Amino acid sequence: MKRHISFVLMIVIAFLLVVSVSSVSSAQGFAGTWNIDKTQSKHADFFDEAGIIIRIIPNGNNRMTIEQVATSEYAEITTTTNVVLNGSETTSVWPSGDLPIFGYEAVAIGSDQTVKSKAVQGSDKSSFDLTSYFTVVVSQGTYKIVLHSHYQLSSDGKTLTVTNTRNSRKQGEPVVYILHRID
Repeated sequence: MKRHISFVLMIVIAFLLVVSVSSVSSAQGFAGTWNIDKTQSKHADFFDEAGIIIRIIPNGNNRMTIEQVATSEYAEITTTTNVVLNGSETTSVWPSGDLPIFGYEAVAIGSDQTVKSKAVQGSDKSSFDLTSYFTVVVSQGTYKIVLHSHYQLSSDGKTLTVTNTRNSRKQGEPVVYILHRID
């Protein structure tokens, strides 16, 4: 009888272990704090920013929060984007004011401050594509932005490359941010 109970207990423990390992979020590999490397980034206008840090925080099964903190001698601006990998579209609210991702352009988030995003993860789990839709205020009025961001994790997990393209950037190459893990 003791053998039978021990055997059943071992099977239950093994099952729980398998379930807990398989339910680890796909977002876990991206989790951490990432610091921009301005020297390796390409086509990025930094507009006096002392730095950009991205924090990727897992929030359950395939959910994450992406915080982008841009600091300059004048201010610190944090945008927070909620993401569900391979899930439904999400809505985030960004703080009013200038958007650092536009560099030297005079661009601010629209009055509703709403950002809608959709994320699709690559089959190899080391990349995902995030498409964000929002309205910005420019000198001529408002403009609807479609921002495509491709997040690619290096094989050693220490470098994150974010490649941005957007409908408002008619000339030039995509902006490529190279970030290194700091935690």
